[in-house]
Formats: sequence, structure tokens, C-alpha cells
Amino acid sequence: MRASACSTLTAAAVLALASFASVAHAADQGFYAGLGTGQMVTTDYVTPGGNGLFDEKSTPWRGFVGYRLGLIPLLDFAAEGGYRSFGSASATVGGVASEYKTKGFDGALLAIFPFLGADVFAKVGVLQYDLDRRWGASTTSYSGTAPMYGVGVGFRVWRFGVRLEYERFDVDQLKGLDGAMLSGTFRF
Repeated sequence: MRASACSTLTAAAVLALASFASVAHAADQGFYAGLGTGQMVTTDYVTPGGNGLFDEKSTPWRGFVGYRLGLIPLLDFAAEGGYRSFGSASATVGGVASEYKTKGFDGALLAIFPFLGADVFAKVGVLQYDLDRRWGASTTSYSGTAPMYGVGVGFRVWRFGVRLEYERFDVDQLKGLDGAMLSGTFRF
């Protein structure tokens, strides 16, 4: 009789925890918006022939909106899009004054793993960019699309959240464009 009562109690506890997790998870679904800043690193070969390496930091900003699906408790998905400016990275390399300005619209899909009150996530997407590259007195402008990917972690309290993420963008005209962003979010 005791084993039966114990298994009934265990089943009731598991059911209660599952329903609590389901209710808490359902509250995470819906629209959200965010704004962030951080530090990006632009890397490129400045002079034709590649004898000067440009590797400078800039202060970016990003505004974005998204929708979190809230489908299953252990794995969630979101889609988001936004606009970002990567700031202005400038330096003199090999005697050549150089400046890079990149900006554009992005869209991404996120796979979210809720874990101990935090959201650990991975993202993949695309950036539609405009790049202005100045080498000395010559400025060249480019536009195109580039794949983007990243990982991060976020924390939420009520409707407010904060997240830290690392992102990388494979822009054809650059050797590298990557960095970290810290964003605040609000869920509607």
C-alpha cells in the first residue's frame, strides 16, 4: 500500500511540475522588442596586395523586434528582424588612413534552450548591408547580403530582459566582422 501511495504522490508531483513549466513557458510566447549596443571588430587588408592589416573596434547599436513561438517547454524558437549600425572603425595602417562604416537590416531565426531561469540560444540569419570603405582619399561603397550567426544567453524578469550575444557576419568585402552585443528587451 505504501509503494502505491508513493508512486501516486510522485506522479502528482511530476504532473504539477509539468503543468507549472507549461504555464511559465506559455507566458514567454509573443512579441518582443529590444535595443542594444556593444563592441564590434572589423578586420580587412587595407592596401591592395594585403600588406596592411586593419583590425579595429567600433561601437555598434541595434534595434529589433521579434516573435517567440512558445511551442514546447525544453526547446523554443523565435524569429526577429532589425536595423543595425556597426559604427565607424578607423585607423592608420601602413601609412594609409582607413575607415569602415557598415549598416543594414537583418533577420534571424533563434533556437532557444530555457535552462535554470536563463535562455541559452543560437541564431542564424542574413544581413542586408551597406559598406563604405575609405582607404586614403578613395572611398568605395558596397551593398549585398551576408550570412550571420551567433550564440548568447538572456535573462528575464516579468516583461523585461537582458541578453548578451556574440555575432559573426560573413561580409564578402571584409576579412572579418564580429563582436558582442548587450541588449535590453521588452515583451508585449
